[in-house]
Parts: sequence; structure tokens; C-alpha cells
Amino acid sequence: MPDQELIDGLVATYRTLNLQVRPQPEEKLRAATDAGGTVRDALRRLRDDELRFSQALKVRVTTGQPIPEVAEDEKGVIGSESDDDTTAALIAQFGTARESTLAMLRGLPDPEWDSTDAGPRTIRLVIRDLVANDQRRLQAITAPLAGR
Repeated sequence: MPDQELIDGLVATYRTLNLQVRPQPEEKLRAATDAGGTVRDALRRLRDDELRFSQALKVRVTTGQPIPEVAEDEKGVIGSESDDDTTAALIAQFGTARESTLAMLRGLPDPEWDSTDAGPRTIRLVIRDLVANDQRRLQAITAPLAGR
């Protein structure tokens, strides 16, 4: 059975970005943080994670191939990079990919959530990992904004 708590966690990430990050001035989001980098950099990594994950989930659903660890790849997603894009555009790109992920998850038959046909990592487990990755990335995005 689909895990509503996990679905809600995925939705909450996008909600947090829209409510806490999108309203911030662009110059604040591009300013260097104490940890190095910028909030925009951290958001770009979150967006890239979601673009890779959504594609990997699509491959898993359509071909049965295992979902790789997508959050470990720090390289940008080709075709999505533009220094001219605003942070709001990055959030919108994340949202489009996240909605695709959610649509695929909502359309999965219940047994697919816990199937091990494509390896030991079930969809339920990889979604738990994705929610945990979201929380780590959101911390890197929202913590610097709280102190400014």
C-alpha cells in the first residue's frame, strides 16, 4: 500500500521551498553562507537530485531496473544549468520533477511499493531515502536564511 506519510514528506519539501525560500530576495539567496556556497547552490543540488530521481523512478517503473543512488552524484544535470535562472526558476524546475515523481508513485499498484523484483531496495525504501535526502538538503537551504 502506498505510504501516505512518505508522499506527504515529498509534498512538504516543495511546500517549504515555496513558503520559505521563494519569497526571499535573489541577492540573499546568492550570498555566500558560513558553510561556503550559497543557498541557491544548495537548492540547485536538491533540484538535480530530484531530476535524477524522477528519471530513475521512471526507468524502474517502465523497465524494472533497480533505482541507483541518485543523491550521491554532485555533478549538475546537463541541460538544466543556467546562471541566469532565478532561484524561483530552480524551485519551479524542482516542482515539475517532484510532481512527476508523485504522479508515478500515486499510480503504482500497491504490491509495487514493496516488490524486490528489481533488487533488494524496494520503492518504499528508496522513497524513505529520498525524504531523508530532502530533509538534509532543506537544512542546508533554510538554516542560512534563518540567521539573516
